[in-house]
Amino acid sequence: MNNQMQLYSLVKKLYQANLWEDYWDNDIIGIQLPDRKDPVFISILGKAEQNFGILIYRNLEELSYFFETSKRAENREFSSVMEMLQTRKCISLDFEDRQEIPKEEYEKIKASGITFRGKKAWPVFTDYKPGYYPYMIDESDVLFLIAIFEKLVETANDFRNSLQLYEKEQSIYKMLMRTYKKDGLYEDSFYTVPEVVLEGLLANEIDHAPIKLTEFEMRRANNQKRKNTIWELDIDFIGVPVVPADGGRPTFPCLLIVADTKDGEIICSEFIKLRDIEKIQRIVIQLILAQNGRPPKIVIDADRHLKIAVYLEKLLTALDIELVPIQKLPLLSVAKQDMLEYFED
Repeated sequence: MNNQMQLYSLVKKLYQANLWEDYWDNDIIGIQLPDRKDPVFISILGKAEQNFGILIYRNLEELSYFFETSKRAENREFSSVMEMLQTRKCISLDFEDRQEIPKEEYEKIKASGITFRGKKAWPVFTDYKPGYYPYMIDESDVLFLIAIFEKLVETANDFRNSLQLYEKEQSIYKMLMRTYKKDGLYEDSFYTVPEVVLEGLLANEIDHAPIKLTEFEMRRANNQKRKNTIWELDIDFIGVPVVPADGGRPTFPCLLIVADTKDGEIICSEFIKLRDIEKIQRIVIQLILAQNGRPPKIVIDADRHLKIAVYLEKLLTALDIELVPIQKLPLLSVAKQDMLEYFED
């Protein structure tokens, strides 16, 4: 049996198991494979919204994205699908209608020789990674999924009678866990999710970045006069995927954009790499020099306050510039919408 046949055969067994009849999406179960450092975590979809599928989180770091998504969805913090994509890091297996699955997926299913029939019964695999366009899985994912699905079929069925654990209010988050040994035997237990994972992405962010620029650069910026204006600043992904020059997986470009509220103009618009601390800080310094003055205040989107503060808080404090979160950036919200429409055209 080749890999694709084996994978889709297991997928069909999972579909026929109708796990969503018993599992809610937050009834996460863990499976520890003998050759992996972290457990693999599974969320089963369909009981609440009739969108049937399975989310596979490959380690604890990816699981933190699950809790971040849940937290922000509960607080209604997502203003767009693009924002939601940046808090999803996993492999999804969704069951769709035949006419809704991509051509590439259909060809893989057909080549496997495994048949699927009916509505919401055709499997589609998607790999999600922040900053990247949702993409098809590769061959290394196939081997991993075969290994985990072989265990998931029996594990999820066995745990069906123990799901009352998730109905209890817990001061700490425990889940059902099955640990497999190399000889094929296993042990069942309760797994306590580390607090740092429950806190979501914030706990995984780097500490507030130190100032990466030279004393000379900082002195030049500090010598600039204080201007009677406020800047709007945002760092966000643009919802139009771009294919790299050398091919490969499309990315969502990340844009640093700044507007001067007094003049009503965009004074900076530059694509960046999200973790390039030095470049982000240098753009701000160069902007101060180009504008011949420092604003007393820079306002940012409240939803991205913590992420932006990581890069700029210490820098702006040293420049005596206040970083203030607000609910909506009047100028930049319009500018970003115009930019998105331009890219789409």
